[in-house]
Amino acid sequence: GVLPGLAEPTAAPGEGAPTIPKKADGAYDYESLTAKMVEIKATFKDESKVVIAAEADTDYETLVATMDATRETVDRKRLFPDVTLSTF
Repeated sequence: GVLPGLAEPTAAPGEGAPTIPKKADGAYDYESLTAKMVEIKATFKDESKVVIAAEADTDYETLVATMDATRETVDRKRLFPDVTLSTF
């Protein structure tokens, strides 16, 4: 399936993809990321896989927090527990 807002296959990595802006204090908004994953899960109920592509300089804590935000909700409902890591 194709999600609304995704770039065409010829676009550069990350170009045109849906984004979650940072919070006013500059922190990543993991709560909004999880909310977006809940929306996506509603469309793809049987899907369990997610691919997370990170820049080479992404720190470990950010990567783990991103994986956690896509894996399950705060009340432990499963979203996308099968994580594959990639790079741009």
